Parts: sequence; C-alpha cells; structure tokens
Amino acid sequence: MLWVWYRGTHFRGWQRQAQGRTVQETLETQLRERGIPSGVAAAGRTDRGVHARQQVASLRVPLSTDLDALGPCLGGADWGCAGAAPAPEGFHAQWTPSSKEYRYRVGRGPLPPGWDGYAWDLGSEIRLDGARVDPAILGAVLSEATGTRDFSAFHAASSLRRLRTLSRVEVHQDVPATGLWELRVHGTGFGRYQVRALVAAAALVAAEAVPRATWQAALEAAVPFPGLLAPACGLVLWRLDYGGRGPFDGESATGLPPGPPFLDGALFSGP
Repeated sequence: MLWVWYRGTHFRGWQRQAQGRTVQETLETQLRERGIPSGVAAAGRTDRGVHARQQVASLRVPLSTDLDALGPCLGGADWGCAGAAPAPEGFHAQWTPSSKEYRYRVGRGPLPPGWDGYAWDLGSEIRLDGARVDPAILGAVLSEATGTRDFSAFHAASSLRRLRTLSRVEVHQDVPATGLWELRVHGTGFGRYQVRALVAAAALVAAEAVPRATWQAALEAAVPFPGLLAPACGLVLWRLDYGGRGPFDGESATGLPPGPPFLDGALFSGP
C-alpha cells in the first residue's frame, strides 16, 4: 500500500488517460523504473486540479521489496509518497469500506501569499452576483446536506445514482492574518464533482442568489439544482478512514511537504 500526496494543479486528475499527465501514469512509470510492473488502484479518482494529502493506492510488489526504502524513492516536485506499508489480509484501497474527509478552502478577498491555486476567492466569482458571501453562513447551509440521501442533483450523471452518506460538515476559520476558511466534509461514496457542487450550491444560497427552497428541493427530492461548480483548486482529499483496517489509519505523515495545500492544525484554529 502507498500513501500518495499530490498538488492537482499539475495533473489532469488521478486516472491514466490518453492525453495529458496524470498521477497514476506518473506513479506507475516510476514504479516500473524500480522493477515493479504492477498497476496501482487508488481509493478513489480525483479530477483535474484536485489535490490529495492522502490518496491510498493498492499494488503488488515482489516479496523482496523493501517498503521502507520504496516510499522515499517515489515522487517529484509536485507529488510524492508519504509512506509504504504491507496491506492487511483482505484489504484493498478501493473495495474495503471506508469514509473520506475532503477539505475545501475559501476566502472572500485577495488570497494570502502562497495560496493562489489552493483556495476559492468568493469575491472573484461573478456568478455570486457580487454578494459578499459570509463563509460561516455558507458552512451552515452546507451542514444542512448531512444525512443519507440521493445526491444526484449534486454529482455528475456519470456517477451511479444511489444513496450516499454525508456524515459531518465542520467549519473552521483560520487566523485573521489570512482570512481563509476551511470546510471539512466527511462521508462515504461521494459522486463525481459532489463536494464541489455542494460547496458552490451552498455559496449561492448564502449569497441569496438562489432561493433556499430550491436548495431544499434538490436535497430532499433530487430536483436538479441550477448551480455552479466550485473550482477544483480549493479541494483537497484529506484523509481515508478504513475503520482501523487500513495500513495508515490514525497515522500522521512526516513525508508531506510544507505549505499549502497540506497545512493543518496550526493554521486552522477556528470554531
């Protein structure tokens, strides 16, 4: 098993494709160069521009492979491996039941130094009709989406329509010097674009650009929502939780690079 991190700005998403650089292709190329021909299967795909602090990937390696030495050998300027470990018996990154934590960063003015490409400046979004969106209200609206429901109004049609669970939404404000806010979204079985669509829809409601009744109908009856898609740059796949069955559950990563978008704790200290 590999714990892979990457800045999605530099990739066309996780999954290998015919055109453009992807994380999967880049990782598999380096593995082949080290005598490991196995393909990798990630816990989930991330789209173009989405970042990952902890992407977990399954692969097969020769019995003689030194996993402690493998992790530090993998990586580049915009991606890397924070850890490598043997998988517990019967474990698979994609098929073993898990929950995910995504974090989405927003600001309502010029972004602080170093955060361009890693947060959504709400003030620059013309589709919010120039409204000054209060991130606290945005987070409160987003919290209304928690529960098990049909989220098809908020994910791409290419994702299977089924019940999905959004278990928790947390809203954190960081230190006043930066003005950034962080939305922490926990759940299972996210559809494609779901987090970005929910964040954008909640922003529209918070800005009073879309009636609250429209938001509620989309949540309760999967009525199509006339929204927008929040930019990929603000979204980070933060953590996978396999309920104690995963090789990295509960561990902190010492191999992560400093700075955005992987900052935690000291930066975000809000309510």
